[in-house]
Amino acid sequence: MPGDTRGRPLFAALSLLLAALALVCLWGLIAGAPQGDADGAGDALARQRALAQWEALWSDLAACGEAALRPELGDTSLRAAGDTVFMRYRNLWGQVDEDARHGLQMAALSSDPQRKLDLLRPLVSTADPLTGFRALLEMARVQLRLGALEPAREAAQRALAVPKVPPRIQADAHFILGVIAWEKQSLDTAETALGRAVAADPGFWDARQLRLLVLARQIGRPRQGVAACLDRTRQMILDLGALPVLAQDRTQFRDIADRFAAQGDLTNPAFALLAGLGYRWAGDTERARITLAGALTTGGRLPAECEQQIIEKADAWLDGQPTEDRP
Repeated sequence: MPGDTRGRPLFAALSLLLAALALVCLWGLIAGAPQGDADGAGDALARQRALAQWEALWSDLAACGEAALRPELGDTSLRAAGDTVFMRYRNLWGQVDEDARHGLQMAALSSDPQRKLDLLRPLVSTADPLTGFRALLEMARVQLRLGALEPAREAAQRALAVPKVPPRIQADAHFILGVIAWEKQSLDTAETALGRAVAADPGFWDARQLRLLVLARQIGRPRQGVAACLDRTRQMILDLGALPVLAQDRTQFRDIADRFAAQGDLTNPAFALLAGLGYRWAGDTERARITLAGALTTGGRLPAECEQQIIEKADAWLDGQPTEDRP
């Protein structure tokens, strides 16, 4: 009926509800747009940074060859393969009395891990930070050998929380966290932990060796960005150059090249590039040429821009070190 006003309150309420929903949607669009732009800008910045580091690496290699990959060591002594804080820093037990030290030695000799853990626990709360750090790290190492990954992880994280411990020594705790993550197949966590170990102690052979394995697994995974692909390939090349130097054994160039040459018949151009460089620095120029040529025929395994960069570098190194100022 024309004069009937009974439905007006309902229509008014519906109109207000629709208006409120419209405002919510509009606010969502407005608030979401800057975040999307920020993410895009962040991706672009990461890509630019990765490209700059990538080109810097190849400029150094062109100028100096494999010598450009020698790690800068803050310690004149080299950490031997398989060596961790437990052997290299014996003086971390300097504040431990002779009886406790003797008990730890006997527990180790008798292969009694539980006895060793019992002896280590009181040392955690010692006033000397280095002693407390080593006690926690040794506990993490024992738990890791026992396959108790979560107690090992907790002990390593507690070790990193101990104040006044030099980063070079903390590298061992990062390494243990990387090993645990590798065992759990948590590749992103392993990559981060091992990267921190290498950054803290560039002379840490074991951390570099495991990082090379982690990066190889990572770079074979789908849906990685251009920046991540370039960074991982660059770090693999850095580890390729560092491992033989740290082990004082140039045969490792061929060992690493053989390992990556066997990965999927070199269907991944990053593996072909790494193996080709390894063979070249091992002195096998013919095998290097064949392997690098293989990188030119692969495709589709990596982000297109990253793959193109790798192929261009492999092509440039086919006939030798690309430089006009070769020493």
